Amino acid sequence: MPLTKDHITCNECSLDNICFPRGLSQQEKEHISFVIKSKKTLQKGEYIFREGGAFRGVLAIKSGTAKLVTNDHHGNEHILNILLPGELLGFDGLYNDKYRSSAIALETLSFCELPAEGMEILFKNVPSLTKELFRHSSEKMNENNDFIILNKRPADERLAYFLINLSDRLKKRGFSATEFTLSLTRQEIGNHLGLALETVSRVLKKFHQDGLIHIKSKHVIIHDIPKLRSVFDCSE
Repeated sequence: MPLTKDHITCNECSLDNICFPRGLSQQEKEHISFVIKSKKTLQKGEYIFREGGAFRGVLAIKSGTAKLVTNDHHGNEHILNILLPGELLGFDGLYNDKYRSSAIALETLSFCELPAEGMEILFKNVPSLTKELFRHSSEKMNENNDFIILNKRPADERLAYFLINLSDRLKKRGFSATEFTLSLTRQEIGNHLGLALETVSRVLKKFHQDGLIHIKSKHVIIHDIPKLRSVFDCSE
């Protein structure tokens, strides 16, 4: 079966071992390549999918970042999570074939799609893929549980956790753990962490003055990861 413009070749992708199981055979990678839809590109502010929209599959971010949001009955947006390259999203649509949140590009973003109609075929031909998707889903559930606990913590612990969490996830995906760009505004960080804009600015300034980080606009350098980690680890 020849590849068409609607297909990607997963073994040519630098993120293949992050999105999918390691040790896949060439035949298994070809099965994935034949089913997964080609990379699509969105601009900042565009929707990957919308809350209430029909489930169309699980998606893998290849470049850029996105925010996962939901709206309350007053129409206020609540940021549930930040999504990085190599991370999968869309699992909440498996529940009743409708997405329970919206995913919005925070910058120019590209993603690939494992379409719902192709899942059964892939699970049959690549059994390890099922386990990997469950692993990704479980990882997100654990992060959500940590976040619920985090919301009861003081502001400095929430900000420290937020920065360390980003650092750890970026490192896992082969990016710098100590220097990165925040794709969220400070107001959006406050929305995500349940903090006022003024509180976010004050705590980040304190971290800067204490020598833990250097922050200019959205560019962050973490100078002391262990010490920053200890801000929230010490209370556990």
